Amino acid sequence: MTLATRYNAQAKRLMPHMADDLAVDPAIDNAGHIDEIVFRRSEYLGGMAAVLLALIAQQK
Repeated sequence: MTLATRYNAQAKRLMPHMADDLAVDPAIDNAGHIDEIVFRRSEYLGGMAAVLLALIAQQK
């Protein structure tokens, strides 16, 4: 399971109303790439992505 798959699932679970805005290509397996992609959409979404990635890192 890639990082993006876990990230997309976490976004859908915690913020279902924002999941489409936060979603990234499930093939991505690099936190920096996910952050960069979402941050380009907006700084607000980029902040949310950073929190989701931190939550995923804590789960390990």
